[in-house]
Amino acid sequence: MIKLVLSDMDNTLIPFGWQKVSPRTIDAIHACQEQGVDFGPTTGRDRSELAGFFAGDRSCYNTAVAVNGQKVYYLRSLVFERNLDDEPLRQVAELVAQRPGCAFVTYRSDGLGDWVGISREQMGPMYDRAFMAGGMWHDKLPIYPVAKAGIICVAGDEELAALQAELTAAYPMFDFLNTVVNWMDVSIRGWSKVEGVKQLIKTLKLSPEEVCVFGDADNDLSMLEYIPNSCAVANANENAAKAARWHVGASAKDGVAIALEQIAEAARLCNERGTEDVMPAFMSKA
Repeated sequence: MIKLVLSDMDNTLIPFGWQKVSPRTIDAIHACQEQGVDFGPTTGRDRSELAGFFAGDRSCYNTAVAVNGQKVYYLRSLVFERNLDDEPLRQVAELVAQRPGCAFVTYRSDGLGDWVGISREQMGPMYDRAFMAGGMWHDKLPIYPVAKAGIICVAGDEELAALQAELTAAYPMFDFLNTVVNWMDVSIRGWSKVEGVKQLIKTLKLSPEEVCVFGDADNDLSMLEYIPNSCAVANANENAAKAARWHVGASAKDGVAIALEQIAEAARLCNERGTEDVMPAFMSKA
């Protein structure tokens, strides 16, 4: 029986650029919770950024694997955190700030962001996407512990790819992942969402077989490969689609919400019958 569902956000639970998940998604999360199935986002965002996506319904993100696995929350409490190394991070920031069309962003624990590089006007729509809680420009980044950092690049795909290659070669302690358009996550090399997933299932005393994960992109691959009940949405990239055991509808068509409804129904039948052998409908397909 599935006891925990974890879903990527952008282009999985919600199309990138949308401001809120659908009402059907929130209802489906509640249906799972009513049957004893916990739910949490697994995302590059921190928990403080999630309220708007779920219309302020904290029950939808009290549990979360955030900042690509560097922060783990359960019952609203931070149960695990790992920060980025400060000195090399500041070197990366200085390099990025000098590149045309680029900005380096860090986030405080309250979700507020700081950046160096191009202006807010030059960012265009990326400002609202990167700074959901607000941001402030600096000529030099302020000093505080950083778990989450990223790079905005509106200069085009070729410039982003060139910057990614340069940074990857120069700073082997970090990964630079192009997760959505005009953006790269900066994370600890070799560290990924699956490390946070492992921390959470250890906290909940679950086995990997009791977990179901949803994703769409390369930064989801580690958890899709580790969790047996892994699912890719129909709009997933080729790597994620190949890594996933199961496949559901597209993000824009409530693919995860429909799967959550089926997980809730399977859990209801398991609870009613006193068994754990009822599978959600999408897992029963050949």
